[in-house]
Amino acid sequence: MQNILIQKKWILLLILAIGIFFRFYNLNWGSPFYFHPDERNISSSVTQLNFPQMNPHFFAYGSLPIYAIYFTGVVINYIQSIFFYQIPIINQITRISFENSLIISRLFSAALSVILLLLIYKTATMLKGRNAGIIALIFSATSTGFIQFAHFGTFETWLALLSTLLFYFLLKFIKNRKNIYYLLSIFTLGILISVKISSLVLTPLPLLALIFYHSKSNIHPSLILRNLLFSVLLLVVIPLICFFVFSPYSILDYKSFTSSIFYESSVAIGTMHVFYTDGFYNTMPILFQFTKIYPFLINPVLTILFLPILIVFTYKTLVKKDFEQLLLLAFFFIIFFSQVFLFAKWTRYMLPTLPFIYLIISVEISSLIKSKNLSLVRYLILIVIFFASFIYCLSFFITNYIHKDTRISAVEFVKQNLPKNSKVLSEVYDMGIVPLNSHFYNINLFNFYDLDNSLYKEKELYANLNNYDYIILPSTRILRSRFLNPSIFPKGYSFYKNLISGKNGYKMIYVTPCDIFCKIVYVNNPVFGLEETVYVFDRPTIYIFKKQ
Repeated sequence: MQNILIQKKWILLLILAIGIFFRFYNLNWGSPFYFHPDERNISSSVTQLNFPQMNPHFFAYGSLPIYAIYFTGVVINYIQSIFFYQIPIINQITRISFENSLIISRLFSAALSVILLLLIYKTATMLKGRNAGIIALIFSATSTGFIQFAHFGTFETWLALLSTLLFYFLLKFIKNRKNIYYLLSIFTLGILISVKISSLVLTPLPLLALIFYHSKSNIHPSLILRNLLFSVLLLVVIPLICFFVFSPYSILDYKSFTSSIFYESSVAIGTMHVFYTDGFYNTMPILFQFTKIYPFLINPVLTILFLPILIVFTYKTLVKKDFEQLLLLAFFFIIFFSQVFLFAKWTRYMLPTLPFIYLIISVEISSLIKSKNLSLVRYLILIVIFFASFIYCLSFFITNYIHKDTRISAVEFVKQNLPKNSKVLSEVYDMGIVPLNSHFYNINLFNFYDLDNSLYKEKELYANLNNYDYIILPSTRILRSRFLNPSIFPKGYSFYKNLISGKNGYKMIYVTPCDIFCKIVYVNNPVFGLEETVYVFDRPTIYIFKKQ
């Protein structure tokens, strides 16, 4: 028995070491350009802070992570000032550079992703035992979604961790029947709302846990009612206090806050058209997530398995009236359905569902392992599932973090083959063109997004098309949306179709190569296989066309 326990410890340490390596390797990707627009917005908001001026002027997310990045930067600056300047210079300490804030934000994401691994293991173990914990840890450590967002200085990993922590405390509350866990859970909820206000959708979950808790109680109904009312009061007051403390400018700069919330919500539900949501026309909720998002986030094999597992898990839970598993299902369904019907179906919206997917899968697989009728064939199937998860994860890791950045590879091709005095036409609103600015003297950024909305733009494009030597597409964001929606963007579709086929007088001379690892990750198609934000920030496909 002792040898088995020792082996399990080594297995845990090995899995954890793999997870840590995958999350921290090449955190400085994209340097010095840093292409991710959300990262850039967050870092720009951090650079505006200079204590006591603490208004981030950015409310797409809550202020708590922004302040955490800022004060971490202040501490680092203070330590550096002691070593390099002897006497700290206040102005140098309290201002954080753009690059430093971006790297710190990525370090937070990677570190929190590792903590999330441990929390998922601990939660799965509490739900179904050590085997479930190890299974959940394997899937989480090799999760492409977790690994990618550990490399992004955005706050989705914060949301995933805090959502899981909320579930963990509520689970402990139901199991151990100690009020301290309820208090910790509603404090966690307050922090969640301070990270992103849309986390308000999770507010009913502590109430659900209270109902489960009191359903097992023998206390007099009047006392239960009094306890419930007091608990509800705490559920309102404590998160509000947390939100106001950690996001004070939501009140102090209420006009900017409400304006930002209106903008973000309008974009999400599709009532306000913006160029970066063009790819979501004619997308079917649920089907889109299970065909274009989850195959990347949790890998294609687990995506196929998850639906039948979810059905079986739900049926068993309802039959047994298992309150703990009902709470797990409630977390998954509330987070999933609060996002799935939005017009903007970005991959990041689904990341907080991943811990609960892995918990559900691990509970069912561990039940299968405990079955007396477990055959050799089923064991082999489990091994194949684990192997497929690792291969998919490794393929993503090699493609994105071992291989050279696709934009840098394109720049190297350009420097070797294209003259500096070439006239270049490219697309607006894409950071991918920035590395080429130092090579070309003349790059014209044309707004292809407006091609279908402006007759003037159409005439301008075709009147000047023959004046350029090269056309460079720094990503496939516009091309993809036009090919997917030719009836909505007929002019854009016609232009890009003719460009690819050579009918516009240009010949393709370069396209980002896609090797076997790339094809595994992007389901054999790095442009149309998955939702565009899966690859557009860290591994876009670049096209270069030369005038014939």
